[in-house]
Amino acid sequence: MTDLGKIMKIVRAIRQGRILPNKPKSTSSKFQPHAIWTEETSSSHPPPLPAPKPPLPTNAESYNPPEEYLPTEEEQKSWEELDPEDRERNFLPQKYPSLRLVPAYNRFIKERFNRQLDLYLAPRVQRVKLNVDPESLIPKLPSPNSLKPFPNYRSLQFRHVESRARCISISPDGSWVISGDEDGVVSLWEFVVGREVKRWKFNGKIGALAWCPRTDVAYFAVGV
Repeated sequence: MTDLGKIMKIVRAIRQGRILPNKPKSTSSKFQPHAIWTEETSSSHPPPLPAPKPPLPTNAESYNPPEEYLPTEEEQKSWEELDPEDRERNFLPQKYPSLRLVPAYNRFIKERFNRQLDLYLAPRVQRVKLNVDPESLIPKLPSPNSLKPFPNYRSLQFRHVESRARCISISPDGSWVISGDEDGVVSLWEFVVGREVKRWKFNGKIGALAWCPRTDVAYFAVGV
């Protein structure tokens, strides 16, 4: 192939778009960072779990703790006798005159390794949002047929023989009932058996009755 044929072949590739003669230059030559955490997570992969945060240091972890945090000889001996899994803390508080004299933490590498191992072994569970119908949470009422036989009698009856009762009131503990009628008679009833225990006579119609709400005393007020 001659040089003219090569040139024509390159020209056809440029016209067809297979060869770009000049690449478009970027607007900025500076490095543009890409925020990977702002993108939405894919539905096929679970979202990343947040890393566990270590607890905040206390007075026992200070290089100059108060005297009450320093262990005694008996406490130090009992701490050394325990297994590492049973110890409340994996170190003993110690006191140093200055921060420059504090040695390096001898368990730093091992604790870092255990923390990275916990992150690696943490279960990756994808939480799926549940679409629950609110109507399905409402309990269904039983069928009336399942409640048969219905009660057809009265267990207790409080009756004023001479006149009609106008008001009643029940004691706070639910053991006593007072009633008042149009003739001014106030009756005290025992609620369990429906028996009239005592009766009082007032001049005029009984308009209102009320028990005292306190449970340590038992008295009521009558409005005529």
